[in-house]
Order: sequence, then C-alpha cells, then structure tokens
Amino acid sequence: MGIFDYVRNLFAPEKRSVGGYIDPSTFASGMGSGVPVNTDTALNFTAVFAAVRILSESVSQLPIKLCETLENGDKIVRNNHPLYNLIHNKPNQYMTTNVFISKCMVDITTTGNSYTHIVRNGAGRPVELLPLDVGDIEMKELDGQYYYVNKGTGDTYDTYDLLHFKGLSQDGLVGLSPIDTCANAISWGLGLEAYGNAYFRNGAKVSGVLETERAMSTESIERLRNSFDRNYSSVGNSQKTLVLEEGLKFKNISLSNEASQFLNSRKFSVEEIARIFSVPPHLLRDLSKSSFNNIQEQSREFVQYSLLPYIISFESEFNSKLFKKSEIGKLYFEFNTNALLRGNPKERSEYYRTMLNIGALSINEIRQKENMNSIGEEGDNLFMQLNMATLETIVSGKELDSKVDEEPIEAPIENIDIDVDIDEDEKTDIDEDVDVDNENKTKE
Repeated sequence: MGIFDYVRNLFAPEKRSVGGYIDPSTFASGMGSGVPVNTDTALNFTAVFAAVRILSESVSQLPIKLCETLENGDKIVRNNHPLYNLIHNKPNQYMTTNVFISKCMVDITTTGNSYTHIVRNGAGRPVELLPLDVGDIEMKELDGQYYYVNKGTGDTYDTYDLLHFKGLSQDGLVGLSPIDTCANAISWGLGLEAYGNAYFRNGAKVSGVLETERAMSTESIERLRNSFDRNYSSVGNSQKTLVLEEGLKFKNISLSNEASQFLNSRKFSVEEIARIFSVPPHLLRDLSKSSFNNIQEQSREFVQYSLLPYIISFESEFNSKLFKKSEIGKLYFEFNTNALLRGNPKERSEYYRTMLNIGALSINEIRQKENMNSIGEEGDNLFMQLNMATLETIVSGKELDSKVDEEPIEAPIENIDIDVDIDEDEKTDIDEDVDVDNENKTKE
C-alpha cells in the first residue's frame, strides 16, 4: 500500500469537498431558453467554440523559456536544464507542448479548472506531466490540509504533485466554470440557434392558417392538415404553388426575421459570449463595430487583459512546483508574448530605431526579435548619438570634446614653439628681419 493510499484510507470517513465542487459533466440548466447547458452542448454554440479555440490556440502557440536571474539582475536562457525539454518540447510521451497547453486551456475555459499529475523520478525531479480528466478530480480537506482525489482510479495526490490551473475563483481553491456560471446567456444563444433551425425547417415558407366558411368534419380537417404539412412544411417545398380546395383561404400569420429581430438577437448573443470569455468581438468574426484602428488596439488589449491571466496561472504553477527549493526564485519559466505584441512593420521600425539610438538595443538584438541571424560580434555594440551629454556634464559646465560654435584660442606668436630645421645662414637672415621689424614698431 502506498503512502497516499494509506493517507486516503486514514481520513476517508471525515473528508469533505472543497469549494462546492460540481462535476462539469453533470451541470445542466433548464433556465434561460430552456435549452440544457453543459460543456458539450455549449461547444455546439459557434461563438463559445470560437472563444475557447482562440484562447487555447493563442496561449499554446507562445514559446516558453526557462530563464535564470544573475546576480547583476540580467537573465539568461537555460537550455541545458533538465526541465527545459520537459516544458519547451515534450511534457509526456503522448503530447507536444502545444497540445498539452491547448488541452489545459480548453479545460480552464470550459470548467474553470485543469489538473496535471507531476510524475517524479527517485530524486524528486519531474520527468513527465500527465493531464487528468477534470470530471474525475475532486479536492478534499482534512485538518487544514488539502488533497486531490481521482474518483476514477482512487489515487490521492498531494498539492505539490498536481499542477492545478484555475480561472476566476471565489475561494482561491477551485475555479468557477464560465459555462456553468453563465448558463443563462449561453442557453439563450443556443435557444436562438434552435429557433432558427426550427424556423427554416418548419416556417420559412407559406405559414399560417386555413380559413373556410363551411363546416368540416374531424376526418376532413386531419386529412387537410396532413396533406398541407406533407406538401408545404419544408424548405424544399417553400416555392411550390399552393393549391386550395373547397373554398379554403390561406392567412399568413408568421413574422419575418427582421420583424422578430432575430438577426439582431443573434449578434447580441455573440457579444454576450465575448463578454463571458473576455474576447474582443472581432476575434469571434463580429466586425460590426470594428475598424482598422480599433482592431489593432483591441488585439493588444486581448493579450493584456485576456491572455495574461492564463499565462500567469501557468507560470505560477510551473515555478512553484517543478523546481527544487534551492532553485525557486532563481530559475523560472516565462512565456514570450512579443510575437503577439509586435504591431505592424512601420511601428516596429520606429520602435527599433528609437531603442537603437538611445543604446537600449543592439543590432543583433533587433535582428533576433525579427527572427533573423546575427551579423557577428560587431552587431553586439550599443550606439548613441554624439550630440548627447549627461545631465552631470551640463550642470557642472564641463566642456564637451567637440564644440562647433567655440571661438578659436588666441596666443602670442612668441609663445608658440615651432620645431623647424633651418640652416645657420637662413637663421641669421631671419633674426635680422625680426630686429628691423621691432625697430620700426618702436619708432611708430
């Protein structure tokens, strides 16, 4: 019997569920439009499916780096660390990192929680990450200690051996399911789809009542109803010629899509889903209130306000449970969101030019951000403009090395030493000329 089996049997009679956990496979709602809502039916709603897809794919495509903080505050990427391949490439033998993160994101966005078992070797180092079925995991509490129980296998996990990614939570222990919490809004959207399907199946053709002044028997009424439904009650028969007999008159009583505001309701249902999952409407292909300028800004807000909460949840669980105690705080995993925040080419070029001119980025660093190879060691140099000076230099009044407007320095000729090789005869002539000039200046 394992240690966790012993612990499970020890407190089994007294354990209780935490946070009012609800099995996501069982929650269904008859509220709203009356259409039952659970994970499967909600994903049949195109807006919900699109929101879950865009969130999971956006986070799963981001590269993950294992970084180390140096004493001077700089960080380096530790590609040689054993955990680097586990997170960056292949968390387990069945999945790549992209599939693993995507699976966890689908669980979080639909049920509010995602659970992954950390398989460790004899030294306690994680060697495999195995995602678990959300519906099988339940959190238990005994004497202030929390454990996870797999109802399918009966296994018990310590909190340190389970990665628990969660969304919005009321108690900090179990996340809230967006689908369960907002079942009314989702049910309304599903009801609109069901109404649309029924409308085009049974009502998108001549529809109304048959009137006559003659009395009809029950058999005649039933025969007429069956004949009418058989010939005119499907979309394929909507253009057939309506033939009436025995003085019958047809009165159209159905409303058009525009009269019932069906299309506007459909658009509003998409906005509701966008609010629930915090996704810009244009990412759900609703471009009714979008333009070129605000779409770019909405995309940036999507990274900052929609994706970062999930990214931080992943980073926090990785950093607190995968490293040794001596490595916590020094080593950490980091998602790189630069690819989603790069902007258009014009904005990137202006940003790089500014960062290069102030010496914040080198040419090689800029090329690396653009997924280009370096140009050698000379590309690591930092550059600054020559006409810039530090504040200390300006306040102290120190002269700069180069001053364009500075006046030339004057000095007496006799104080200037000229080292020139002159013959003795030429030197005598020069001395005589100088003496004559001095006598003339004295007379004047």
